[in-house]
Amino acid sequence: MRRQEKIGLINEIVINILNLPIQRNTPIFSGETNLINIRKDHSEDFEKYGDYLREIIFSPDYISQHSPKRSIEYIKLFYDGEKEEHVLVAVRNSKSGVFYVRSLYVMDEATVLKYQKNGSFKEYKYKKKTLTYF
Repeated sequence: MRRQEKIGLINEIVINILNLPIQRNTPIFSGETNLINIRKDHSEDFEKYGDYLREIIFSPDYISQHSPKRSIEYIKLFYDGEKEEHVLVAVRNSKSGVFYVRSLYVMDEATVLKYQKNGSFKEYKYKKKTLTYF
């Protein structure tokens, strides 16, 4: 039996920014097989940032949608000394309709520039509720 763990939700902010036709607070899971594949494909990146998976999904700096694979991409900036790293977590809908983490990696400079040039980075903004005192 494969283990899966709920690690986040696709919230209303992401749905609105990317204009997604899905329910608010749709769960995101990480499956054992997916994590094994991520470790295999991006071992150094996973070793460095795998523990931040939930944080990246919960509070990304940017989000994007990868059209060909229909992935939702959560991108968070991390600073390694003087170097800025864009860490991308891709979430994709399975054939059964369940959203899974499919990848985690540090974007290379050429990809970051391409995303910036074509406007793929959508700033993740949330409105804080303000209290009104009477």
